[in-house]
Order: sequence, then structure tokens, then C-alpha cells
Amino acid sequence: MSKQRKLNLLPISIIICVILGIITLYIVLNKGKIAGHSLVKIQTSSEIEQNQDSEKTLEISSEKKYLSSKDKEKIKINIVIDGQEVDFSEVELETSDESILKVEDGMAIAVSNGKATVTAKKGKLESKIDFRVITPITSMSFTTTNSTVRVGKSLQMKLIAKPSDASIETLKYTSSDEEIATVNSNGIVTGVAPGKVTITVTDSYTGLEKKVNLTIAR
Repeated sequence: MSKQRKLNLLPISIIICVILGIITLYIVLNKGKIAGHSLVKIQTSSEIEQNQDSEKTLEISSEKKYLSSKDKEKIKINIVIDGQEVDFSEVELETSDESILKVEDGMAIAVSNGKATVTAKKGKLESKIDFRVITPITSMSFTTTNSTVRVGKSLQMKLIAKPSDASIETLKYTSSDEEIATVNSNGIVTGVAPGKVTITVTDSYTGLEKKVNLTIAR
């Protein structure tokens, strides 16, 4: 290349360098954007922390999900992030209905009968747990007088629970032998085969239980 040609290209190179410098300065001053479009992603410390949080898991749990409104029962809310239990002060706790359930100092506190959901939040992490506030059963008894059920027929077990406003959703019915008779969650017994069977109803909240013996006949 001749010396004259090199001299002719020199101003062009200078102009190109100046243009590139201006573009670079513009991008820096506009935080990596040209005409509103981002060419370089610049993360703030809060964005970095949020991205780190999004890779974690948050779990909320409690030893009980049924609480007594009569005793204004309290239960601790457990918070675990990535397998490590953390203090309640490290997350935001809120209840869906404070007239039913309050949350104070990491505790769920029964107020009145009903259902409420407690939500734990930290950054983008979120987890929920449902609670039921109830009037506990103090006593229960079967009034079923028919001790015989025909195969293929059904019998509604009649149960009296006290007090009259006690919650019965904590009750669970079981059969001692489902090959002889089955029982559903509503206490309806269905005969399957001839024999004798014991139907038990258990209150999962108080531990109270009652039994009745039935005969399944053809």
C-alpha cells in the first residue's frame, strides 16, 4: 500500500474511532440501552438478591391445622427456607381473615370458627397453610338401634356430638373389616358380606372415639 493511500485512510480510521467512542459513551450513560433497548444487563444488589431467592424454596407448616375457638388456642408457625428453619422475623406473615385467625410473633391464634389461610412471604418466595378454627367435641354417642344390615343395603350411623355447635369435620369413620362392611366419611355403612363388624368413629382433634357392633346378614 502506498504512503499516499495510508495517509488517505488515516482520517477515516480516526473518524471511525471517534464514532465508536461516542457510541460507547452513549451506551454507558444510558445504562446499556440504545433507543430504549437494553444491550447490557446491569443488575442491582436487590435484583441479585431476588434472583438468589428465586432459586430457594420456602415451606410453612404447623403441628396442628385445627384450633379451638373456645380456648383461643395458639400454635407456632414453622418456616423453613432451603431445609433450614428460620425465625418468623425473617419473613412476612399474613392471615386471610383476622376475624377468624390472627398471626402474632410467629403464632397462629384462634379467634372465631371458620377457615383462614396464613401466607409466608420473603422476596419472590411464598407458601400457604390452611387453618380451621373449631368448637371441639366434648362427648359423642351413637343412637343407632338397628344392629343388622343386609348385604348390599346401607345404614346411616346416627351420632350425637356435644356441645350442639361442635365441629364434626374432625370425625373419621372406620370399619374393622371392609370385606364385611364399608363406611364412608359421612357414617353411611354398606353391607358387603355376611359377618360381624365394628364401626368406629374417632375425633382427630380430641382423640375421643366410639364404637358400635353391627351384623351383616344376607
